[in-house]
Amino acid sequence: MISCETVMERDVGRTAAAGAARREKVAHMPHVPCLMEYPVEENPFESLGVDLTYRCNMNCTFCYNPIRALADMDLAYFEEVCRRLPKCVQFKFLGGEPTLHPDFTGFIRAARRRKHEVTVLSNGRRFTDPDFVKTLSDLDARFILGLSMDGGSSRDDVYYRINNDHCLTWKIKALETLGRHFSGRVEISAIIVRGLNEDVVPELLALAERYRNIVRYIHFRTAAKAGRWGETAPYTLEELTEIVRPYFTREQFQPQALWEPNCDPGQGCGACYRFRPTPRLQISLIEFATPRAAGCFKRGKLVDGKFLVQSFFENIRHNSETLMDGIAGRP
Repeated sequence: MISCETVMERDVGRTAAAGAARREKVAHMPHVPCLMEYPVEENPFESLGVDLTYRCNMNCTFCYNPIRALADMDLAYFEEVCRRLPKCVQFKFLGGEPTLHPDFTGFIRAARRRKHEVTVLSNGRRFTDPDFVKTLSDLDARFILGLSMDGGSSRDDVYYRINNDHCLTWKIKALETLGRHFSGRVEISAIIVRGLNEDVVPELLALAERYRNIVRYIHFRTAAKAGRWGETAPYTLEELTEIVRPYFTREQFQPQALWEPNCDPGQGCGACYRFRPTPRLQISLIEFATPRAAGCFKRGKLVDGKFLVQSFFENIRHNSETLMDGIAGRP
């Protein structure tokens, strides 16, 4: 007769084995070749996006990485990338939600040990936790925390449309918590969707002034036709520029950038514009994932596990198409 203890041990063993098997089956993002693709050792890009994890604590409508079962990036791989890069870069930690990676702070430390700059692009849900924010503030490493605020300070309906969640209250709480407990620099951002949320532009400007002790960057970007967002006519950079320009004087709107890739007027792919209306604030306008943006020679993306880098927006467009084909079951 088999004892209850033996049955329990057998079931626990089966559960552990099944869990291990599931972990082994977690897929990595397929390598989709791009026109602009280089070995890490020959990286030409000043900025590199890094998908730390595909896990997320939200289900945003616009997401271009909607598959959550893909494997996390390995910290040891990233450390080797940092070692092989021929020059320092500005890393953009992406996802999914990058703060959900179990080695999240290890990635920051690894990059900073090699003198690379770091910006974390986050939905900010974890920033509502003072203890988590204090942990980041105590890292003794310079980096930028990004907080997406697509509905600004008042438009919960916009948050629901874009982020698929009523998140106004906790977005504001996240910024307040950063203001109280984070000693570094913060970037706030918004996707500007035609006919939906142009009025969040002055709201983010007001938030930057209210939290001027931490907010040093604002990013406004177009929605693009990547991922699950169904907008049929995204703004161009020129149109986005006309939305933002009236809030500044001619002198304030002159092109200038620090810490981020920037092209002189008339040069580059023409998909971004950066200016500094005050010495403490930098604003970026970005045309997201369009064909001309795919030709940017300053913004790249790290390919997981391959020691390759690709054009940032070319990578995003290809990966988004690959993942959406997987959802639809297309070959």
